[in-house]
Amino acid sequence: MKSGQLFIVVLATASLTGQVAVRSEMVVPVIADGDTLDNAFTGGFNRPVSQFLDWDDDGLIDLFVTDADSRIQHFEQNGLSPSSLILHTRSFREISVGLWFRFIDYDRDGDYDLIHSGFTPLIEGAFSLFVYENVDDDLQFRTDRLLDDTGLPLVVGAVMIPTFSDLDGDEWPDLMVSTVAGTVTKYKNLGVRNQLPLFQFETNTFQDIMIISTYGRNKRHGAGSIEFFDIDADGDNDLFWGEMYQSGLLFLENRGTTTHPDINDSLMIVDYPPEAVLETAGFNVTRFVDLDKDGDSELFVNVQSGVFGTDYVDNFLYFENTGSDSLPFFRHKTDRFIAALDFGSASAPVFADIDADGDDDLFVGNEFNDLLSGFRGTVFFFRNRGDQFSPSFVLEDSTYFAELTGNNLAPTFGDLDGDGDLDAIVGDWNGDLYHYENSGTSLTPVFEYKGKYLNIDVGQRAHPSLGDLDRDNDLDLVVGTDDGKIFLWRNSGSAETAEFELEDDSFLKEEDLGRMLTPEIVDIDFDGKMDLVIGTAGGLLFSAFESNGSWIPAEFDEISYAGPQLAPAVSDLNNDGRVEMAIGSLHGGLQLFEIDASMKTDIPIFSPLKMRLLKAYPNPFNSKLSISVEVESPGSIDISVYNLLGQKIETIFKNPLRAGVHQFSWHSNNLPSGIYLLMATPSRVGESREKLIQKIVNIK
Repeated sequence: MKSGQLFIVVLATASLTGQVAVRSEMVVPVIADGDTLDNAFTGGFNRPVSQFLDWDDDGLIDLFVTDADSRIQHFEQNGLSPSSLILHTRSFREISVGLWFRFIDYDRDGDYDLIHSGFTPLIEGAFSLFVYENVDDDLQFRTDRLLDDTGLPLVVGAVMIPTFSDLDGDEWPDLMVSTVAGTVTKYKNLGVRNQLPLFQFETNTFQDIMIISTYGRNKRHGAGSIEFFDIDADGDNDLFWGEMYQSGLLFLENRGTTTHPDINDSLMIVDYPPEAVLETAGFNVTRFVDLDKDGDSELFVNVQSGVFGTDYVDNFLYFENTGSDSLPFFRHKTDRFIAALDFGSASAPVFADIDADGDDDLFVGNEFNDLLSGFRGTVFFFRNRGDQFSPSFVLEDSTYFAELTGNNLAPTFGDLDGDGDLDAIVGDWNGDLYHYENSGTSLTPVFEYKGKYLNIDVGQRAHPSLGDLDRDNDLDLVVGTDDGKIFLWRNSGSAETAEFELEDDSFLKEEDLGRMLTPEIVDIDFDGKMDLVIGTAGGLLFSAFESNGSWIPAEFDEISYAGPQLAPAVSDLNNDGRVEMAIGSLHGGLQLFEIDASMKTDIPIFSPLKMRLLKAYPNPFNSKLSISVEVESPGSIDISVYNLLGQKIETIFKNPLRAGVHQFSWHSNNLPSGIYLLMATPSRVGESREKLIQKIVNIK
């Protein structure tokens, strides 16, 4: 293991100012389809994998969720009702995980430890197991490659979500894994060795279970998620199976005992629960918890989206148990257990006072809309039914700007013709901009579709924003792109007749902010000058201020993790002199933050960036190398491979990274056998060129 200290050199005459943003505690009612959303601004889910437990032994259920972004979200009951939860963090303990995680007390010391899947395949597409031990409420990293009793790595397939369950009555949870062959593999828990759980391979045909495409079983396949739970309170754990090729759940009853299971797959129920049959996109993850403390457990289903399409919105199903612990009867309550704004994926919000009533309304573009045929995005319109001091948003239209047929829609608004009302420009995935002219009034807009705007094409994923950057009383246009550029069109005309001229096809060109840039023109600090807030694919947020003709970006110095592919929209929603920021993300929801200008923190001209290259493995390697990098403070990093002459062979990664452990893989392809150098350096212009280097050996 190597460690080093890198120093960012900021090319400016004075220290920059990093913005501080905190999750907003403002109560903002949001109503959609007649329902009030209790957790409107928690961010949405795409492929949730959850676990319920009482983490802090306070009698309230905690909910932990990972959503394909390597983080664990933490919710907790707020005591108002069993199903009422609040979000604490979207990055529990700043631990990065793979597809799945599980809190279990593997050392039986009375607290929850953590086991999760790795980030890159270790053996033939299978993933290793990471282990954290809970020591006085501190999750301490123990290994990134858990070994079995023979010293071989324990691995789980890429399309498998395993479980831990005591199936032999020794009170040690065994590791149970489904296979693509439709069988179940059991690893017996032998206890603890060297502070790690110790498992022993027992069988890959547990109870001779076989779920696969054979005669008479042509609708059954093996890959997916399994869960054991005593659903009938008879003292043994029954089996629930969610498959890639099954829109519901499979149920196999355990008719044995605590110590001797008896599970007969010929008695399998193929549509569970029979009283409320599931019809999802497939690959369903089953979870049980007694949420309301009435002595029986509720059923939850997390949809991973199998072969039947995508469920990026209705993917956290909740079934209330109205029966008993021994004879359950499940009644479907909702497809969205966390009642949040969720637009599917790639939500792109913008605020605009579309009806000139003194408060900002909300528009949100998305990647695609399940309500429309084809892979088409749309723009959602929420009218602000409150006022400038107490916002309240009501969904009025889910297919605003219905003429558009592209995806990844991103709207912006501004008066382009000086007639006193707001016109609209919408960007899409193909890099085009589309124009809607408001032929109505400032109070009652009527949008007329005018087609492509100025034949602008920025490549891919156009994210526009209108605002007066140069303070000449007309609107300028900036457009963020997929490849990390910000285009600037300066308005050389007037407020009444816009004449946009491309001034810069790489605004902020000296800065490498990352990919999928989403700029928003707004006056953050109320100084009368427009600023920029910029989201990125990597989950970083930047602000940029004009100083002596130069635009200087700085990463938000304090903001909690909000997810990948961020898109900010800014407005002072309650007129308190502090701007709120709604952030869209890849997960399709919105999160609400408050930017506190009074809490700005100075970033010194020399700001240390600590970085450690943890491991490159296997080393020597044959064609494929896995890389683990730990960043202790965020910054832009270049990870590349060089030959011994110092010539760059290939760039593996060049983008900003948040603090935490990050995993990468590299394929050497036709690179000849030999010794090479893996090198990590700062990637921004002007930074120190200190490096972290590790020798790697490629063997063909």
